[in-house]
Amino acid sequence: MSRLAGRGLTCRRLLSRLTPVALSCAALLCLAAPSTAAAAPHMAGVQSHVLWGNVSIGEMDRQLDDMKRAHVAITRVDVGWASVEQEGKGKINWDYVSRLDHLVDGANARGIKLLLMYAETPCWASSAPSSAKQGCDGAWWDRDVQNYAPRHADDFAESFAWVVRRYRGRVYSWEVWNEPNQDYFFHTSDPVGDYASMVRESYGPAKAADPHTIIVAGSLSDSDFEFTDALYGRGVKGHFDAWSVHPYSDDRSPLNNHVESPRYSFASGVPAVRAVMKRHGDAKPIWLTEFGYSTCNVRGPVSWQNCVDRDTQASYLKQAFRQMRTWSYAPVGIWFNFKNTTSDPGDRVGNYGLMTQDGSEKASFGAFRSVARELEADSTPRHSDQPVVDPPVTDPPVTDPPTSPRRHRARAVVHVARRSEYVSVKGKAPRRGLARLLVYRRDESTGTFSERATYRWWFATNRRHRFSLRLHGHALTRGTWRVVVSQRRGRHVITAAAVLGG
Repeated sequence: MSRLAGRGLTCRRLLSRLTPVALSCAALLCLAAPSTAAAAPHMAGVQSHVLWGNVSIGEMDRQLDDMKRAHVAITRVDVGWASVEQEGKGKINWDYVSRLDHLVDGANARGIKLLLMYAETPCWASSAPSSAKQGCDGAWWDRDVQNYAPRHADDFAESFAWVVRRYRGRVYSWEVWNEPNQDYFFHTSDPVGDYASMVRESYGPAKAADPHTIIVAGSLSDSDFEFTDALYGRGVKGHFDAWSVHPYSDDRSPLNNHVESPRYSFASGVPAVRAVMKRHGDAKPIWLTEFGYSTCNVRGPVSWQNCVDRDTQASYLKQAFRQMRTWSYAPVGIWFNFKNTTSDPGDRVGNYGLMTQDGSEKASFGAFRSVARELEADSTPRHSDQPVVDPPVTDPPVTDPPTSPRRHRARAVVHVARRSEYVSVKGKAPRRGLARLLVYRRDESTGTFSERATYRWWFATNRRHRFSLRLHGHALTRGTWRVVVSQRRGRHVITAAAVLGG
């Protein structure tokens, strides 16, 4: 989080104390496409703590349903390395992993992308002093052992590659640790060197485990451009697909630039991080993987300790996401938090949600849904402050628009087929470059296709305008789907469609 020594996430320590749960079977797919994260349109997401030990499977499902209702495109969820390998290297805690299975299946079934943040060191791998580890006996997580850096970066890298491989094709993105520039989350005498080592060690194995997932590094508290610069000095360039920061603005508007450092401003902080990356010759995108405002009742002279009222929270939310839309290099914004984690009105950390702990919607819930719909309507990456919105894709097939007299008319062609382990999507687009793939589910009770795409991705065509994609997962192995390819040509949008199944 911001300059505060963390969010006091005592509930996160419950990650290791979980009950068994049945494995859901609603797993879905991932497109073998934007591994560089550069071609994605803007997405509005939320942080959710659905893997915490005090969250039941039923509550997880309710939150996923509420996210779908709010048009959440992507949710960031904290996943505990300390829980996956709690008892020792290679000793998998299957009770915890089964909960993670349920999350992956449930998010994919609802068309919600996942950003899984992998953090917290198990006791056996921790660099914590022996006085804290105490032979790893008892509840070592209550002694803060998990927030120490690992002794060996390759231990983290091997575990990270294991979870990435397990969910190959089903998890959109993974994030390396949380706020390593905050001692609260990363106890070490050399945070820059130790975190840089983790990033360098883990990227190659993770990409080998799933070449098409997006690996996100940084995860820095505030817009810490100075820590970013230091990490580039330790060789992190080339070892991630997207860089991430948490551009909190204390209790000020996200558009407020009157601060002692850009680090503490949303509007000027993100460009400051971008300037550092450009100075190092790096054009990778920046993901805003945490920002938000608490609605607790604290109002005082210290800006970073303060909260805002509910109407102000909703207003600031809209300002932040609309500012993000003007940055072509910032495709993802994650609001912290989706749901309050406390009913105590004086708890700053527990009141960042769009919903109260009992499930009531705040004004910010409707504000989020509004801006999320705005971003859904965007169909091309931004290159200026002026929005560029494609016309909505209507029910396909759509004929080519009238053209001026030419020998050949631009057209799109798409063919789909189910194979033994994937769905094949092949065809030709009007031109070389980015195109959009949309998949619509048919309601078997009515025989009609959904008006809103159930799944959507960007992909690139080759020099001959052709493409060949593979969709992995279980959802498309049954039922009837309409698969649409859409691409802009001049002022027109040209589409082609094919039906899978039926």
